[in-house]
Amino acid sequence: MTGARPLIIAWLLLLTAALAIGGLAIHLLRGQEQSLAVAAAETRRQSLAASAESISLAVAEARDTLAVTLQTLPADNLIDTLETWRLDNPLVRNVFVWQPGSGLLHPDPLYPTRDEERAFLQRYAELFAGQAVWSPPAADDPLISGQAQARRELRDLAKSLSAEVASAPGPTGATGWLPWFWGDGLHLLVWADQPDGRRYGLEIEMAALLSRLVTALPEPQEASETLALLDDHGRAVHQRGTADLSTRPVIAMATPIGAALPHWQIALYQDVDAQPATQGVLVLGGLLTLVLVVAILLGGSLLLWQARRSLRDARRKTSFVANVSHELKTPLTTIRMYSEMLEEQAEIEPERQRRYLGVISSEARRLTRLVNNLLDFSRLEQGHKQYHLQPVNLAQLVEHTLAGQSVLLEANEIQLELILPQNPVTCHTDSDAVEQSLLNLIDNAVKYAAEGKSLTVEMTTSGPNIEIHIDDRGPGIPASHAAQIFEMFHRVDNSLTTRKQGAGLGLSIARQLLRDLGGDLTFSPVVGGGSRFTLRLPGDRETGDNA
Repeated sequence: MTGARPLIIAWLLLLTAALAIGGLAIHLLRGQEQSLAVAAAETRRQSLAASAESISLAVAEARDTLAVTLQTLPADNLIDTLETWRLDNPLVRNVFVWQPGSGLLHPDPLYPTRDEERAFLQRYAELFAGQAVWSPPAADDPLISGQAQARRELRDLAKSLSAEVASAPGPTGATGWLPWFWGDGLHLLVWADQPDGRRYGLEIEMAALLSRLVTALPEPQEASETLALLDDHGRAVHQRGTADLSTRPVIAMATPIGAALPHWQIALYQDVDAQPATQGVLVLGGLLTLVLVVAILLGGSLLLWQARRSLRDARRKTSFVANVSHELKTPLTTIRMYSEMLEEQAEIEPERQRRYLGVISSEARRLTRLVNNLLDFSRLEQGHKQYHLQPVNLAQLVEHTLAGQSVLLEANEIQLELILPQNPVTCHTDSDAVEQSLLNLIDNAVKYAAEGKSLTVEMTTSGPNIEIHIDDRGPGIPASHAAQIFEMFHRVDNSLTTRKQGAGLGLSIARQLLRDLGGDLTFSPVVGGGSRFTLRLPGDRETGDNA
């Protein structure tokens, strides 16, 4: 736990840093989203203002054109000329001639000829009776965009040129216009003065005027938006977009048209269920931030895992060196002790001499196995292990190998049961590698399963493969360690293995040797207690059926 604590602290610091970076990124993204939202709102506001300017200019152009035409009308037969003009121009709804002090001269207030004239007289009764002033509204609102300013300059230029080129004789008095609210709507009057004081003019046909204004209403920037031209009562006279304005949705933004159409405005409606365009930036940025945080955590976790693995490997190798040193020291000490006993005792009984020599021979073989394991481990680690493949009689090889271990088995009181086929079993393999694998398994059984007092070695054939089963009656291997016993330096941690010295390389080296030869080494528990290790090798195809 002490060794793992620095790694846990490092991982927590990494997690804190990743979360801090993620939080900062989210904060910056939200700030960016707000900036984009403000910029988008300003863009929409400017677009609405430009549209309002375009509509205001369109009204002013129509109004000035009518005013210029009024100035060019001849003074003779003025009423007839006005009526003819009304019939020919769709923008002219009604015409009038008014004399200060005398009142309305046309249409006749006592005998109107049309229903429209009656309505006209009723609408402007206060104005024509002198109860309201003819003062025109203030000048048009200042224009913002350069394009609108250019259009105004062109309009003023056209107005002056029209006045200069007017060749027909007519009045040259002042002109003006007047917005008039009556009933449920706005009405517009355009008038001009004669030198004799008479005032004549017209009422604009709003429907015809609006047909010219709708072209100035732009398409909305987003599919979820709707633009509408609203009159002085907030009713939509024209819209671009799919919103149902009959439900009176909330206006997101509105801009007044100005003095040209008092109390009229352009309104922007937005679908509340639609996702704002800037939110997509936040979602994408959030996903990228999440990927960044996950990448940092995964990368840091991988580095910490690698550091922990390196630390574990370093500890295992340290333990391995200590265990190997002890493993090498033990047989060397035994050999040296029995050799000195033979050297110092001049006369020794033949039976004791044979026993001493047997111990020396057994320990020498044990030392040879240790050295071979170390050499194989080094060569396998570096990928330099070389194999000498040749036809091998496996049954004879197994029998010879076990015969060399008879003294070791007898010393540990282990009863060996060897079951081999009667016919030779040949295999194209490396005899030294197979023998080394067998010796490692026998040594493993002697170390950890000697108390079972039984060892069974049986050779069988399974299809094209040859299998050598080594069964013992020891304590077995816990299920939790079954998948790890073939890992290098791994040793089952229990009271039995703790008392036994070992480097944890035997099973790993044996499996690797067999796999390099095209075979394998597997483990399975034995019913009733014990372990079974199975060496599997590919049989000789030409002689594989002679078993």
